[in-house]
Parts: sequence; structure tokens; C-alpha cells
Amino acid sequence: MINIDRLYPNICKHFSCLDRAMYEFTDVVDTTPEGSLDSSEVKKTITLGYSCEHHVEEVNKMLKEIHYGNKKSNSNK
Repeated sequence: MINIDRLYPNICKHFSCLDRAMYEFTDVVDTTPEGSLDSSEVKKTITLGYSCEHHVEEVNKMLKEIHYGNKKSNSNK
């Protein structure tokens, strides 16, 4: 049987811009439970947001401020 799923387009996160997103912003987080005796780290990629081609730099800056504050991110761009 063929399954049909509805696709929801990703929308730019720059204020009131409702353009279809062309870029996805992701980060890698550690999902190892605190107090775990297992020394191997478990990493997971999460999506932080999306932007259209016109707001890549603005959304990048906004997401860095939200998720990192004054801390440095892995990418210092």
C-alpha cells in the first residue's frame, strides 16, 4: 500500500517573514543522562530554526543569542 503524508513547509523565523525556508540551522547536543556510568557520549542533532535566502545572517545571529547567550558556539561565524 502507498502511504501519503502531508508535508508542512518550513517557514523563515525572521520576525514576520513568511517565506519558505531554504536553510536549516542545527546543533549537536549531548543526550547522555546525568549520572550515567556509561562513559560513551550520546550525541543528537537538533533543529534550531529555519530561514529564507534573504534572512540567513539575521536568523543565525538571533539563534546564537537565544541558544548561546554570551557563550561561544561551535561555529564562530
